[in-house]
Amino acid sequence: MMVHPGAGLAPHDLLGAWSFEPGVVLPLLLAGWLYVRGVRALWRRAAPGRGVRPREVTAFGLGWLTLVVALVSPVHRLGEALFSAHMVQHELLMAVAAPLLVLGRPLVPWVWALPAGWRRPAGRVTSAAPFRAGWEGLTHPGVAWTLHAAAIWGWHLPALFQATLRSETVHALQHASFLGTGLVFWWTVLERRQGRLGWPGAVIALFTTAVHTGLLGALLTFSNRLWYPIYAPATAAWGLTPLEDQQLAGLIMWIPGGLVYLIAALALMASWLDEPGRPRPRVPVHVLPILLLVVLMTACSHEGGSALSSRQAAQLVGGDAARGKVALRQYGCGACHTVPGVVGADGLVGPPLGGIGGRAYIAGVLTNTPDHLVRWIVDPRGVDSLTAMPMTGVGQREARDIATYLYTLR
Repeated sequence: MMVHPGAGLAPHDLLGAWSFEPGVVLPLLLAGWLYVRGVRALWRRAAPGRGVRPREVTAFGLGWLTLVVALVSPVHRLGEALFSAHMVQHELLMAVAAPLLVLGRPLVPWVWALPAGWRRPAGRVTSAAPFRAGWEGLTHPGVAWTLHAAAIWGWHLPALFQATLRSETVHALQHASFLGTGLVFWWTVLERRQGRLGWPGAVIALFTTAVHTGLLGALLTFSNRLWYPIYAPATAAWGLTPLEDQQLAGLIMWIPGGLVYLIAALALMASWLDEPGRPRPRVPVHVLPILLLVVLMTACSHEGGSALSSRQAAQLVGGDAARGKVALRQYGCGACHTVPGVVGADGLVGPPLGGIGGRAYIAGVLTNTPDHLVRWIVDPRGVDSLTAMPMTGVGQREARDIATYLYTLR
């Protein structure tokens, strides 16, 4: 027998069936408050729209509201009576809230929400080798994909899924794993598409996730056996047989759930093809699956082309890569940026600097040339008065050394 109060939820009770569990509501309120506080502090320090863009704030707000709908609104209680409603809740967590929260870049506002004296110690903790190693391992594309897939398939095993309706603790663990692995998966796809596997890896991760979740949805839809008998007593009140409820749940996972991943894959591909200066070939739809496999096989060579040897970079920029590496440490660039090869340069506030030689623009303002990069390092406020990048006092010669080193990075 289900222990949740909503086990016998009837249609006439739906509008009043809101859930206010402290373990859910308090973290939601804290996350939202810290984000708003951090954005206000950042925009007061730099300028409105700098550091975190308005569209990112909008994305976080929509993601936060989606969590409220999934975990606080009557959707949560209805999910204890109907498997199909439970599936809606899970899709909201994994396929809607998770990508929106990632697009909202919450780490930056959350850091700025801390008192000024706490920010540097927090940065030291996140820059520590064990923390960074754990994070790098967790967000490896293969690991993130596997964890997300394992959570989806594992929790739909009949014994585990029915256990969530008998225990509040198991139910909370299920939701935490869906949201947690979803956040890691979408962060890997949306924030790391220029690293490791690049954009083809991100597209294929999304495509294969759509395939395996669609397969699970199809199995639920076409099965003539009831997977979760625990729902059987509650479905009649909603005009459904238990098997119809299961089929509806399978369709929800299969069609709208799978479409989210496919649309995201197509959007990433379109954004890559639409990069400034890149030709826009017309790709027939039937060629896309073949193209994805070919691009994945050539991803390593594509990424490697943007980096120069130290000698090539010195000839191009006119500096010394070894001195530039030392200067990056001396001027504390790693407090805000991740810089490959520089010890302690593990900052998460600014964008990672690996592969900068292959980017079309610097800071979204200047075309990527050695002189422009040197100019940006020396005088960022002169280039963009609203930038959140501080004036570090780097001179022309040191800036040229730093630029030389940056162009050697993959």
